[in-house]
Order: sequence, then C-alpha cells, then structure tokens
Amino acid sequence: MIKYIIYTILFTLTISPLVAQDIGADQTIPMDPDIRIGKLDNGLTYYIRHSENPKNRGEFYIVHNVGAMQEEDNQNGLAHFLEHMAFNGTKHFPKKTMLEYLASIGVRFGTNVNAFTSRNVTAYNISEVPLVRGTIIDTVLLMLHDWSSYITCDSAEIEAERGVIREEWRTRDIPRMRLSEQLNPVMYNHSKYAKRNVIGDINIIMNFKRQTLLDFYHKWYRPDLQAVIVIGDFDVNMMESKIKTILSPLPKALHPVQKEVYSVPDNQEPLVGISTDPDAGAMVVRLMYKLDLPSPSERQTVKAYKTDLKRSFISELFKKRIINKAAQGNPYIRQGSVNYTDLTPDKKMVFIMGAVKNNKVNEALNELAIEVERIKKHGFTPEEFNELQANMLKSVKLQMDQRKNLKSVDMVKACLAHFTTGAPIPSNDFLEKMSVSTLQNLTLEELNRTALEMFSDDNILITVLGPRRENISYPNEQELIATVRNAKDQDLTPYIHRTLKDTRLITKTPQAGNIREEKKNDTMGTIEWTLSNGAKVIIKSYPTKKDIVDIKGFSQGGTSTLPEEELSNGFMANNFCQLMGVKNFSRSDLKQINVGKVISITPEIGEYHETLSGYAAKRDLETLMQMIYLYVTEPNFDQQEFNRQIEKIKSTLNNRKGLPKAEYSQEIRGVKYNQHPRKTSMTLEKANTITFEKTKQIYQERFANAEDFTFILTGDIELEKLKPLVETYIASLPTTGIKQEYKDNHVRYAKGKIIRHIEKELTTDKASISVLYTAKLPYSADNKILSAAFRYILRDRYMKSIREEKGGAYSVSVNATEEAVPTNQIAIEVNFDTAPFMADEMLEIVQKEIDDLVKNGPSSSELENAQHYFNKLYKTNISSNAYWQETLSDYYLHGIDNFTNYENKMSNLTPSDIRKFAKTVFGQKNKMEFVLLPKK
Repeated sequence: MIKYIIYTILFTLTISPLVAQDIGADQTIPMDPDIRIGKLDNGLTYYIRHSENPKNRGEFYIVHNVGAMQEEDNQNGLAHFLEHMAFNGTKHFPKKTMLEYLASIGVRFGTNVNAFTSRNVTAYNISEVPLVRGTIIDTVLLMLHDWSSYITCDSAEIEAERGVIREEWRTRDIPRMRLSEQLNPVMYNHSKYAKRNVIGDINIIMNFKRQTLLDFYHKWYRPDLQAVIVIGDFDVNMMESKIKTILSPLPKALHPVQKEVYSVPDNQEPLVGISTDPDAGAMVVRLMYKLDLPSPSERQTVKAYKTDLKRSFISELFKKRIINKAAQGNPYIRQGSVNYTDLTPDKKMVFIMGAVKNNKVNEALNELAIEVERIKKHGFTPEEFNELQANMLKSVKLQMDQRKNLKSVDMVKACLAHFTTGAPIPSNDFLEKMSVSTLQNLTLEELNRTALEMFSDDNILITVLGPRRENISYPNEQELIATVRNAKDQDLTPYIHRTLKDTRLITKTPQAGNIREEKKNDTMGTIEWTLSNGAKVIIKSYPTKKDIVDIKGFSQGGTSTLPEEELSNGFMANNFCQLMGVKNFSRSDLKQINVGKVISITPEIGEYHETLSGYAAKRDLETLMQMIYLYVTEPNFDQQEFNRQIEKIKSTLNNRKGLPKAEYSQEIRGVKYNQHPRKTSMTLEKANTITFEKTKQIYQERFANAEDFTFILTGDIELEKLKPLVETYIASLPTTGIKQEYKDNHVRYAKGKIIRHIEKELTTDKASISVLYTAKLPYSADNKILSAAFRYILRDRYMKSIREEKGGAYSVSVNATEEAVPTNQIAIEVNFDTAPFMADEMLEIVQKEIDDLVKNGPSSSELENAQHYFNKLYKTNISSNAYWQETLSDYYLHGIDNFTNYENKMSNLTPSDIRKFAKTVFGQKNKMEFVLLPKK
C-alpha cells in the first residue's frame, strides 16, 4: 500500500535519470510548506491543507492520540464503545440530530461519517462534505468541537448501544480473528498489547456503569492529546480563522494525567505460538523478526528514512526469492510472501509467510529458515541488487506525480501519522532528492550488513495457523525452534538470480489495420470508431488531473456458450487467464518488464461476456495496447503454472470439506437457482475433469474474434496519439467471421416463498440471515435510479430499527442488482448477523419495513436524504474513469443512458414513485429466506 509520507517502494513506476544530491543523514526532514500546522492555547493541534481533489469537498477529522492501551482492566473495550457514542448525542447535537443534519446535506453515516479505534489511536471523521455554504463548515467544525469534550454518553443511548457492540463482537467472531486472538500473547510477548483487542471484554461492554465511561472519556480525550485535520477545497486562512474561533473555547486540561508509553518486551529465545480453529481452512507458518524503530524525534531525520528504506529494500528482495521458491514447485510451500510491517508504534516486523502443503509444518518452516540463513551467509547477489536499485530509482519521479494527484482523504493519513508517531511530511521536492540520494548511494555491502542486523538471533517469533481436526497434528514448540536453529548448520549455496534476457514485448510490429468509420455521439460525448477488422472503439475524453486512461474490451458469450460438461474447464480458463502472462513471459515477468510504468491488463471470462480490462498512464498507453494484442494472439499457457493452480484449487476444496459455512453456502446456492447444473459449486470430482488442453481451447475460442469486441477508453485522451496505437494493435487483431452471442440456458432464480433455516455445528453462537427478493423488472435508467434510492432508504430504515432500536445487528447490508441478461430482473438482498434468539424478531422487522414502503412509501425527508447523497455522488463521479466505464458499458451493451438528466431524474423522484417501485418488485412475491443457525 502506497502511503503519502516516506514509503518509497513503488515497483511499477518510472522516471527519467536523476542526479543524486548528497543529503546528510543527520539532517532534519523539513515539513511540507503546503500544510499549515498550529496549536491552540488549550493544547489542540491543527493541520490544514488546500486540496481540489475533489473540488468543492472537504475532509474533517479529529484524532485522539489515545486508544485501547489507555484502558484499565475494568474499562476493556470502552475506547471503542466511546467511538460509538460519538454518533449518539453531543452537547450541541442531541441524540441522532448530528447524523440527521449530515444526511440532509448528502453526507451519509457509514460511508462519509465514520470512525476507527485502535490500540493507540482513535479518529472520528466527516468526509466528502459539500463546501457550498459557510454555515456547513461552521456546523461540521462544531461537531469536531463536541467530539473533543462534549459527547453526552446518555444513559438510554448507552443501553441501546450495548446490543450493537455485542453484535459487532459476534460479527467479528470469525476464524481469522479467533486465530489472531490466540497468537496475541506471542506476538506482543505477554505485554498489555496482548490484553487489548480494541473491541474488548463483552462482559464489561454489557455491564459497565455510565460513570466509568465518562471517567475514561474525560481523563484521556482532551485537547493536548487531540488534533484536528481539515483538508479540502477552501481558503486556508479562512479555515484557520474558523478553527480558532470554534475550537479555542475547548477547556484546557487542568491536571492532565501523563500518557504512559507501552512497549513490547524483547525476547532472546524464539517465541512460539500454535493457533488452530475448527473453521480454519489453509495451514500457514510464519517466521518473524521484530525490529526497533527510532524515537519520534529521530524519525524526523534523513537517517531514519534511510534505515526504513534499506529494510524495505531487503524485504522486497527476500519476497522475490520466497515467491520464486513457491512458484518453482516447492514440495512444502504452496505460496509465500515477505512483508515489512508495523507491530507497535516503536517496533516493526519482517514477516515471512508460507502456505503449508500436505500439513508438513516443520518442513515448510525449514524452507523459510534456510532462506534467511542463505541471506546471512551469502547476502544478496549483485544482479538482484542492481536490478531492484534501478527499478526503485525509476519509481521515484512517478511517485511524486502520484502525490500531486492525491485525493484529500489520502492526504489526511500523513497528518495523522505525523501527530501520532512523529512521521515526517516532506515536500515532494525534498522527498525526491532524498529518495534519489539514498538509492544512488546505497551499496550492496551496506545492504547485506543491514540484513545481518535485521535477521539476528533475538526477537524471533514463530507462529503456525491452521485447522483443528482429529486427523491433523502439529509439531510442538521445541520442534519448531529446533527447525529454525538447525537451518544454521545446513550447507547452503549462494542464491542464483534469474535475469530476463530479452524483455521486448513486441519483436515484430503487427500489420496495422485502419479506422473504417468514425462517428461522434453527442449524447455521451464520445467518439466511435469502427475498425477494419470490425472491432469497435469508443473514446470518452474529458479533462482530468489523473494521468490514467482506463480501457475495457468486451464481447458476448462467456461460459454460457459451453455445454454443462465443460463448465469446470470454463471455470479454470477464467481463473488461469487472470494469472497468466504473454509470449514466454510469466505474470511476474511482466511486472518486472513493466517496472517504471503504470499499467495493468487482465483478461476474464464471465458467464455472459469475456473482457479485457485495465489501465495505463498516458505515457504507457502503447505498452497497454501491446499487452492487449498479445493476450489475444500469444497468451502464455504455461503447463507448470496450470498444474500449480489445479493443485491450489484441489487443496482449497479439501480444506473446505466439512466446514459448516461452506456446506451451507453450497446448499442455499442450489436452492436459489432451482438446482440448475450451471450454478452448482466446484467439487473435487469436477476439478479432476479439468484438462490443460481444454482450458486453453476455451480461452482461445472466447478471444478469437475481434469483430465481436467493443473497446471503451476513458480519460484525458489525445486522439491523434491514440489513433496509430489502435490501428496497430487492435485493428490488427484476428477475426473468425463467426459472430457469437451469449446463450440463455434458462438459469433463473427460484420463485415463490422459500424458507430454509439450516442448523449446523457452529463455533460461534450466531445466526446469519440472508433474505433475497427477486422480480422481473425492465432494465432501464429510470429503474436503476429508483433502485438506488430505494436501497438507500431501506438500508437507513434497517440501521434505525434493527441496529439502533433493537441492538439486533452491527450492520445491515442491502444490495440491489439490476440484471439485463439473460433476462431483465432485479435481486434485492438483505444480509446481517444477529443473536440466534433474536433471529425471528429481526426477520419480522426485515419484512415489516418492506411492507410499509410498499403500502405507504417513504417520508419526504427519507427520500430527500437519498437524493442529496446521490446527486452529490454524481457530481464527484462524473470526473472519474470508473463512472464513465460503467455508464458507457451500459449504453453500448444495453442501450440505456444513465447520464443524461440524472440529477433532474433523481431530484424529481417522489415518495409515490418509490412506493410504486416497491409495489412492482415485492408485489411479485418472490422471497427466499435463509438463516444459518447453531445446532441446538
């Protein structure tokens, strides 16, 4: 993940050669002058920055430099509970009036209004605020003011929220979280970090006294431990003045308690943790090394930046080795990775992971350990060092370009990190000079010395995660420690680095075709080209700061054209084509070849269409076109990679055997589609019918006829530069003259009322509810607008009735899918988890809210909130490639116009329109109710 501050490992970007400038290691990294930082007399820090991405919008955050680590044992979970209370009443915004006001300006709870609590930091945010009136800014700043010191923690709201958090705890009680919880004592060496998981002790959550929460709040949530971050399209001086006016009256703490700094103790002997769960699937072994970080003041120096970069450099080199080892058919590791990641504010960790084959844990751990020892004994090779150094140097300039186009919300992260950890926020110019200087002056000898420091004999952690089964046994702690130690004594040869010799994608330029016809579409603002091979190219060029062109090519057919007995091969063709390369290059080879470029392209075979989707920086558009050409004409069907993927599929299926949720999903899938053979799940028996030749044949057939394809390009596109690329690489694609369309195999949702309450042996006392409503509905722009508004209203109703009033769920998901093929229909699905004893009551509420909307429609305010939200979203979206790709796909595939008069159509909706829509959909009385319950 690219962060805004000092993280420079961007392996897919490029620059022209730069000249290194010597920057002293002890030099302090200067602050980005575009960020205004100040501190009020009460101790509150503020960060302000102007940003026009997006225009007329603002991000408002309050950051508390405290979290779960400040809780006493009888407060375990209260930092997170307080986060919830921030939305349930403050001094100036009692009860839900804060959320009601925000909804009235198109700012939606859960989407634009949210928060997070961690062990060390808590932040509340109001995002995508429309800056159309000064009073909106004043009101939102007043909300930050209240969050600082005036959350009311009303007794009735506390009681209501207990159930919400109980259900959040229930929702989080999944295998991944349970496995992690078991390992916390090892990961954090029995420190306080191991005793604080943020969501807390459910017994405390359900029984604490109001005063306990208030004591915690007033002790730790105070201006000297808080920062306000405001970034958006406004005048900085104006915003600073408002911040001083509205936030200065916050009271300064008279006798502030000193915040204790917690750490994870070092360990001389390896710490071992074995974590198992009945619902776990794959088995994973991890070898980790804890590393100290500089103090917050030292992090402001170039020296700290250089240390971090060297560690990242080493981790990336190591990752390549581990990935290659797994890819070469290692008998004990299916896949592997290496990450350099945060552990606590004062420690990081090198995290070496291997997915274990055939339950051979010790053997898999040995494979990881010997690679660590190979590095310690022989270091990295000049070839791999030089290659990565050159690639990273290529990345610097484009990283700077990306920083210039960051969205406002992404800029917040840098300010948050500066306030909480002391991470610097350099200007683009300084970061570029510092990055180039560090990389160009880095030597292999220095890197190998750093590797020896990283992989020392202290601070080692060994963890194993896997399924708890009677037929699976795990090595004990001493056996795992012995495996790591014994790796030191093995006779290891130096690593042999594979270098690509010829990295040219195109060695012979294709015979170009031409543009046979050009039209202008005024409705969509597009240019339409018909090429000499019959392919269609649609160009939507519009001004955008983002230097990216998106492309999607689609053709009708997909796996619907296959007979039932070939569906497993069709499944494999789709999986495999997303992982394969072109010519004799693997997917990872292509990443290496395209280092220094922003580029991605992926073929897919869906049920009714095949697609080629991707994007590229404008300067890399020719490479993107070349890859499209090669994925059609010279895809790399590698037998070894195919075998690895088959092995992975079979392993996954074996791991899922007997898992209650997997069995449940398979059962309800069959019910949903009337047991149609084209919708049954993959099984081991089916996997055994997959062959390399048939998979290859299916892919080739689906992409054989360019005449069937339409390519849509969106972004800031120069037509004169695009034209020769299209003629060379798309107009030259082969055709067969055989036009294909998707086949209607009469796959339909089951009709009528179907109820399936299925009991399984579950680890968690949890009911998982899914209610699916289906109906015939014309696929049209008007119905899509109605569906969106209805979905918004229904979800908000459930959040009030199920979450807030009943405490019956943490979150309720409402999804609507409008389908054009194979038939016009809509599916509306409601999903959430709840307590088993509440399941029947919650199901009644699900239906009651729908029945009320069918009978009475929504209130005017409910509809207006939806209208404000979607019209605000529309104004932002029309400047994005993603919006135009979806809109133009609908237009050219299905002939519907989702763009023209959108705001008017949305604004002119009436409660009666929503009621009629609901009556049309739910009046068809197709309802499937599925509940997974623990066996009594």
